[in-house]
Amino acid sequence: MSSVTPEVFDLIKLRFIAYYSTVDPRAKGAYYAPDCKQICRPAPSYAAKDGATIVALLKEGVKNGASMNNKGDGAKPGATIRLLRDDEFVFESDDVVAHIDSTSAELRKQAEKEGWVGTRVDLWFPMPDGEMLVKVQYWWRRDGDEWVQVLHDIMYMGPRDGTEGTEGERIA
Repeated sequence: MSSVTPEVFDLIKLRFIAYYSTVDPRAKGAYYAPDCKQICRPAPSYAAKDGATIVALLKEGVKNGASMNNKGDGAKPGATIRLLRDDEFVFESDDVVAHIDSTSAELRKQAEKEGWVGTRVDLWFPMPDGEMLVKVQYWWRRDGDEWVQVLHDIMYMGPRDGTEGTEGERIA
C-alpha cells in the first residue's frame, strides 16, 4: 500500500464526514463511484455490485430502523476513522468476494493499479432493539478532483460490544 499524505487523509476524512452527515440514502450515492461495490463478511448476501444496489440496501435498512446518524431515542451515535495499516491491505476470502464477481487477488490488483486508499471506520448507533456497531473498511480512489468510495468491506455488524472507537479519530 502506498503511503498517504496527511493532506490526502484529511480530504478523505472530510468526504466521509459529509457522507456520514447525509441522511437520505439516495444522496449518499453521490459519494460512490458508479462501480462501487460492497462485501459483507458477517452476511455475504448483503453484497452489492454497484452503487445503486448499495443505496437500495441503505433504504431498506432505514425502513427497518437502522441509520448511522439516527438520534431518535436519545442514544448518541458515534464514529471513528483512521487509515488502514499496511498489514490490513487485504481483501476478504474468495468465497466472500465471489458475491461481487471477483477474487481477492483481482481486488488487490485493481486497488494497486487505481491507487486505492483504505480507511477503517467504526460506526455505532441506536436501533429499535438496542445499539448496533458496524466496522467497515471504506476504500477510496481519486476520481477527477474528488475522492469517491469504491468498495465497502463490512467486517462486523452486531451489537455494540465496547470495542468501538478503540482506534481512530472520533468524527461524530
